[in-house]
Amino acid sequence: MANQIVNLRASPAPQYHPSRRGEANRLRKGLSKTHRNHQPAFTGNGPRGMASKVVARLRNHDWNRNTALIALRQRGYTPWSRMFDKTFQPAPMRVSTRQESREALTALSLTLAANCDCNPDSEYMFEVMMPVEELARRMGVLHRYDNGRQAYDVLLHALRVMEELEYLVVHRARDTDSGQFKPMRIFLTETFFTSRGIGVEEIRHWLHQYRQWAIARGLTQSLRERHLLKMARMGIDIERSHSLRNRLRQIKRQVVSPDLAAEKRQVMDSLGSQLENLERRIKKSATPSSGGRHWQAWVRWSTGPEAPMYRVRELEQAVQQAHPELKVSDPEQYYRRLLEKAGAL
Repeated sequence: MANQIVNLRASPAPQYHPSRRGEANRLRKGLSKTHRNHQPAFTGNGPRGMASKVVARLRNHDWNRNTALIALRQRGYTPWSRMFDKTFQPAPMRVSTRQESREALTALSLTLAANCDCNPDSEYMFEVMMPVEELARRMGVLHRYDNGRQAYDVLLHALRVMEELEYLVVHRARDTDSGQFKPMRIFLTETFFTSRGIGVEEIRHWLHQYRQWAIARGLTQSLRERHLLKMARMGIDIERSHSLRNRLRQIKRQVVSPDLAAEKRQVMDSLGSQLENLERRIKKSATPSSGGRHWQAWVRWSTGPEAPMYRVRELEQAVQQAHPELKVSDPEQYYRRLLEKAGAL
């Protein structure tokens, strides 16, 4: 017994190893801990057309009275960081949502609605035409560390909540530019609109108005084709995601009026060759030949990695506002001004 006591006294005392949290507290030297780096808020420009009407409806939405969110919190939801953890068991949460979460959900909803594709002629409806980093910047939650790393966890958490609410469909893939596995394509569902008091018939009326406006402005295919070219360059394809494609087709069937599709087929059948000749003349007058030097340079730049979709759209709107008739009268000069404004010439 005496020998055991001697051995216990002779054993060295355990050494203290500070934890990462304790080390961070020591480095702050008594300063208060940062609660959050940014406050979520929609900072984008005010949209027009259908997007402006949707944004106006979403601004005053009360998340504490959202029955779907209450049911989700009662059963518990899986955060984006535990999506692929099969052992994770969601835990019930309190019914009321914190102010920080409500602000993030509202800012994300406004940003998504202001930058989604509302063209009823698109193969998949309501696709968000903006990368996730730009969405975070428009929300005001894009944080840059001193080493250059970008973080937007607030957006990812809010995106995951809305995904479990079935307000949107997210296609995640590995970004070839950064090597990160992140959301690459986001599609809004019909529940995103109907849960805020927007009826399906009202959505169909807005889509019809947007289609008429897009045809008059000649924007029915250009934005969509440019977006698909960028997705192809990054190697992102959903052709093998059959469940995702079926869900996207179901969304389009829910919101696109059958009368609108029948009207389109009737018009195409009645016009026949006259419509084809008219489209050929309009295309010939509105776009230069394939041999146009500035046009080819603009296509290469606008589909390249340094040209986000929102930036291309802003440049085109700025040049068209400054020179409304230039695209028809002198297409090469129009694309030359675009390249000059983009700094690519």
